[in-house]
Order: sequence, then structure tokens, then C-alpha cells
Amino acid sequence: MPKAVPLDTSSFRRIRLENKLYVDKTKWIYKMITEGICYFLSRPRRFGKSLTVSTLKELFSGNKELFKGLYIYDKWEFEKYPIILFDFNGIPIENREKLETGLRDELFSIAKIEEIELSEREIVRLLRELILNLYEKYQKFVVVLVDEYDKPIVEHLGKAEEGIKRAIENRELLENFFGVLKEASVVDVLKFVFVTGVSAFAKVSIFSKWNNLTNLTINPKYADFLGYTEEEIFNYFGEHLKEFCQIQGFKNVDECMERIRYWYNGYRFSPWRDVRVYNPVSVMNTLKEGYFSNWWFETGTPSFLVNLLKEKNYYIPQLEELEVTEEFVSAFEIEDIPIEALLFQAGYLSIKEVEGRFIKLGYPNIEVKTSFSEVLLSKVYKAGPRTKKLAEELGKALIREDWGEVKEIFNQILAQIPYPLYGKADEKFFHTVFYLCLNLLGYDARAEVLSSRGRCDVALTYKGKAFVMEFKAGEAAESALKQIEEKGYAKKFISCGYKKVIKLGISFDIEKREVVEIVTSF
Repeated sequence: MPKAVPLDTSSFRRIRLENKLYVDKTKWIYKMITEGICYFLSRPRRFGKSLTVSTLKELFSGNKELFKGLYIYDKWEFEKYPIILFDFNGIPIENREKLETGLRDELFSIAKIEEIELSEREIVRLLRELILNLYEKYQKFVVVLVDEYDKPIVEHLGKAEEGIKRAIENRELLENFFGVLKEASVVDVLKFVFVTGVSAFAKVSIFSKWNNLTNLTINPKYADFLGYTEEEIFNYFGEHLKEFCQIQGFKNVDECMERIRYWYNGYRFSPWRDVRVYNPVSVMNTLKEGYFSNWWFETGTPSFLVNLLKEKNYYIPQLEELEVTEEFVSAFEIEDIPIEALLFQAGYLSIKEVEGRFIKLGYPNIEVKTSFSEVLLSKVYKAGPRTKKLAEELGKALIREDWGEVKEIFNQILAQIPYPLYGKADEKFFHTVFYLCLNLLGYDARAEVLSSRGRCDVALTYKGKAFVMEFKAGEAAESALKQIEEKGYAKKFISCGYKKVIKLGISFDIEKREVVEIVTSF
């Protein structure tokens, strides 16, 4: 019988004691602890950051038996060191006062367990005093582990000026607090420091002035540290995989893996190493439950991302073909957040290609593309509950080439969107909604598809057909079709061997909030 997958815990101790399935990541942990002292790692939620912190806690606690059979077992001495662990998933972050109180409570709680008296009250001095007293008591270097350091910041983003104010206040507190770890007297007694988060914010001391901090986020040697490689899926989930493929009725494992790959693979974290990993929580849920679903999104979509997209009036289709430079993943300011960098670090975008200094970003897989599109339609465009069903009907009508039905169904979708949102309606508004609806179906829909003479609004490919679309608001559909012809938007699809290339010009009436005309040519 295969081992149970650990979906209900991120505790390394529980996983090992309960003999649950553990994908051995201690090779990378051994590399870290033997090659350096201070590290930061950014990864999306549910990618194993908390499990890594838990693993490090048990390792530096000297609990060797928990590591029996793992890579690191016979390579490390497993001495016991004093440990300070901050888990920001459990610390109040509503405002600076509650954050400060939460940090102070954590420090006193550790001191009580260690039977250490603390005389200071100000949290920066408290942290310094606790570290130095732990060293003095045990005559051992101190380990500091910090999980989700940026939660007190990101939870307030996308909440207008008041949210930015609280994020800045929390950032300033964290800057002073973590600044202690750079002081000479403290650095001299540190054994190891490991900090995790979703993003890297400038002016927090661990990034602004800590010169010996190693950021592993895009380091090629750690590109496959978290997440599952295909090799790991075969090695650790072989029995689960065989059973799942049989349940799904696939002819063979290769065909089955192709489908799993389509759903959950595609996360590339380093521009300098082309290795892709699977979303671990999605793979485990799929193999355990026996069917495909948007598991990662069911664990929660950060509201701050959606709110930021709304605040910035961001043109969503351009997420499909973004080009950035490698500097975009460096620490950034709260006051000027590059939404693309946040989306990359949060796992909604991934590295697709690298050309010289330029990195092309896009959705990592179909789970992210379809689920994020549904969230955006619901939260940004306030589309009603019928939208998903209507989108399915829209896709079928499009494939049937029933243009009257396409027009009618899309107008029903537009009617789901509240009237006040049409105040800023333009061509991009209408074609964004159309694009998101196609994404809901899992179709290969692309926006802003580049040709030698420009970009077409939306292109869809399906079973040998290519649909090349251009949208116009307040102009005749014929002018949209003319633009497709003049700019040669369809040529790349013809040259790629599609059996049929259909050009669609679509016009909207902004006042009536509807499609007024669709014209086509072949």
C-alpha cells in the first residue's frame, strides 16, 4: 500500500513519525548549511517553504532519527543548537501595534521555554538580548528561522492608501527588528539564518544592507529545490501514479503524465537553468483524489494581487507574453510595486523563455491560467455566477463557427457585468472579457500575439483551426478585419500549417455595452 501524502501538515516531524510520503529535499539543505550562513528564499504559497523551515528546525535540534534514510543522514553531525523561530502565519499583522505586540510575545515565549530572564522591553533590544543570552547559556551558536517574513506587508497591499500606510509601517518595524541580525555582536554568535517569503521588499534590513545574505530565489543551483521534478514524481509517487492512470483510463503512463504535465508543470524559477517543476499540492491532491482540479487555487487566492490589478487598471491579457529583464526579481519598493514581479514570485507567472538578457513570462500551466481567469472575471469584472456556463457555450459556438450564436452569448456575458464598470470601457475592456472567457475553457487562447507588423488582439488555436481576432469599439467590424489583413496577423498561423485560419473582426457599441457586428474571412 502506498504511503499517505502529507496534505494535512507541513510538520517534518509528523510526516516522518507517521511514515507519510516525504520527497527528500535534504540534498539542497545540506548544500545550504555547509556552504553558507544566511539565506533568503522566495517561493509561491504551498510550495514547501514551511516544511523546509520545519525540517531545518528538526535538523538543528539534533533529531537525527527523523532523517534516517534521507540524503543528509550520514553527512551531518546533528548537534543541538538553540533555535529562534518566527512564523508570521501565526503572528498578528493587522497594524504596527499588533505586529510589535506579537513579536514581543514570541520572544518572551521562547525565553520562558528556555528559562531565560529578559530585562529589555523594546523588541529590537529584546531580540538582541535573547540571542546573546541563548549563546551564553548553551555556548552554542544560535539558529534563526523566519517563515513568511513578508506577510505583514503583502496582506495590506491593494487596499488603497490606508493599506499602503500600514504596509509601510510594518515594513519599518521589520527593518528595525531584523536589523539586529546584522550587528557585529549578533553576527558573531549566529550559526544559521533562513528566511522565507513570497516577495522581497526593499528597505527591510535583510535585503537593504545585509551584504552576506544569499538570495536563493533565482539561483540555478536551487531551481528544483522546492516543487516536484518529473523524476521525483516517478521515484516517490510511482504507486499513486499507476493507480491514478488506471482510474482515469489512460492507455499508458506516458499519456497520463502528459496530461498531468499540462495541468500542473511549468514552474521555472531561474533564468540560468531551464528546469521545470510541478506544483506539489496540486500533484498530491490529484493523485490522492483521483481526478484533475484546480487544487492550488482552492487553497486561496491572495486578495492583494487582485486588488492591485484593479487599482492599477492593469491590462490583463498582456500577462500572456510579458518580456522583462533579470533585474525584475530584485527587491522592490512598496510605493512602486511592479505587479509582474509580484505575480512571478507568487506563482501566477513563470519563466517561459530566456533570450539574452530578456525573460519572457507567462502562465505556468492550465490550472493557473483557467483559475486565475475565473477569479479575475469574478473579482475585477464582477461577472455573475452564470458566466462560467456561458463561457463554455461561447467556446462551443466559436468552434462550430456559429457567429450569430457567438454574438448572442457574448452579449449575455457582458450583461453579467455591473453597469458602473463600463465607465472605463474601451476596446481593451471588451477583448479582455472575451479573452478571459476563452481561458476558462482551457483553450489555447493568446492575447497580444506578435507578428512582424504588430499584435493581434486575441488568437485561439483548436484542433487544426486558428482563430485570429481583432476588436474595435465604436468602429465597424470591417475595419478590424482590414487591420488583420493589412498587418498580416494570420500569416504565422498559415505558415505553421493550420488547416483553417479564420479571421474575425468584432465591433462593440460602448453605449449599448454589446457586440454589434462580427465579420469573418478565411
